[in-house]
Amino acid sequence: MNLNRLIPEFFVKPRNTVIQIIFTALFAYSFILIYHPFGSQSWFEINTGQFAFYVGFVVVLGMVVVIVSRVIMTQIRKRRPVTIAGYALMIALEVLAMTGFYMMIQKVFLKDHRFWFEVYYTAILNATLILLIPYLISLLYFAWLDKQQNFEKLMVEKQSEPEPPRFVNFNDENGETKLTIQLDDLLYLEASENYVTIHYLDHTQPDRMLLRNSMKRMEEQLSGYPIIRCHRSYMVNLNRIKLAKKTKTGMVVELSSSVPIRLPVSETYKNRIVSMLRT
Repeated sequence: MNLNRLIPEFFVKPRNTVIQIIFTALFAYSFILIYHPFGSQSWFEINTGQFAFYVGFVVVLGMVVVIVSRVIMTQIRKRRPVTIAGYALMIALEVLAMTGFYMMIQKVFLKDHRFWFEVYYTAILNATLILLIPYLISLLYFAWLDKQQNFEKLMVEKQSEPEPPRFVNFNDENGETKLTIQLDDLLYLEASENYVTIHYLDHTQPDRMLLRNSMKRMEEQLSGYPIIRCHRSYMVNLNRIKLAKKTKTGMVVELSSSVPIRLPVSETYKNRIVSMLRT
């Protein structure tokens, strides 16, 4: 893991931070009351009610520590990005601060007679366990929620995109439609002086039609289709390109057809063709 990577945004969203703090507090209080980690209640001569009170006091202090640390981190993020290493350090400092409060309550208020080292060891284990488990659960939940939201957003964007046209109309220089074919059946267009030859498939067999029109005007008419200029004399249906390769004479594209079809790609249009094929 690269510790210098920036933490994901969902780690520090204000809403997620509030949820994490509340969840951690409830988890810590319930966990200690139910499981009495490390036999905590047996260390002191107190009843269940007193134990619940002291546990609540400890949890409140712990959450104050967490809130203060998150406020500090928010201020730091305004000046510089927070890395995974920085986030881990923040959690470690939270554990140490909670350990200090835990030890103070045990030694000062509850008169724990054990050695400081034993109290410290038990306290840091408790603080680590109580913080890391809810942190891990909440972060995994936030990661799952973030992926789900991104997926739903992608699906909405996909559904909102207009469907590509299925048919292409070819007009002559007077604007009269002379040919309408399915986009998938179009191969390429070839210019010759004031005429354009449309090469297409008719029942899987190559066919063609000659129109009196200019390539420039055809390019304008077909701007909304995946049909782009690849050469001064050619326009190609991107959906029909099966490969593009560099040869001794320059780049060429090969089309998917029952007969071999190669079209030259001039230097003027090479970068655009390559870019479009990558998308």
